[in-house]
Amino acid sequence: MLSNTSFAYECADSIRSTDMQRFDDNHNGTLTDIDSGLTWMRCALGQRWEDNACLGQPERYTWQSALQAARQLNQLNGYAEYKDWRVPRVQELAGIVERHCKNPRINLQLFPTTSATYFWSANTKPKTYNQAYVMDFGSEGVTTLLKSDQALVRLVRGRQ
Repeated sequence: MLSNTSFAYECADSIRSTDMQRFDDNHNGTLTDIDSGLTWMRCALGQRWEDNACLGQPERYTWQSALQAARQLNQLNGYAEYKDWRVPRVQELAGIVERHCKNPRINLQLFPTTSATYFWSANTKPKTYNQAYVMDFGSEGVTTLLKSDQALVRLVRGRQ
């Protein structure tokens, strides 16, 4: 079951755990995290970066179709001149969580129009064949979904 709850975005503006200075804007719909070396797509898959905004509706994927969407993107033209995009690990997604915001728990200046919902990670739950970890940018944080459930995807490139 996916959370599609829409609440008012709230942030403690005076305290942020996601330092804006930590990210370089590549001016192509991506940000590079200086600390981790990862480059993130600013929009979820299905959206397009235009005029400093994420336009359109993000697409929902099963876990397997999320991995396939990343492979397909790379096989075609890639994105922002790179062809090594992938579904992030759950630890990497945790690195862009804004702990002082809610609904969604992410800095919307860095990642505009991010939904307060589940985003797939590449990590599967140990000792199961049918569950993978997701980051809920709403209220739950890290949890698992069945791989046949649907969630959003934000791709990353960099450290493997």
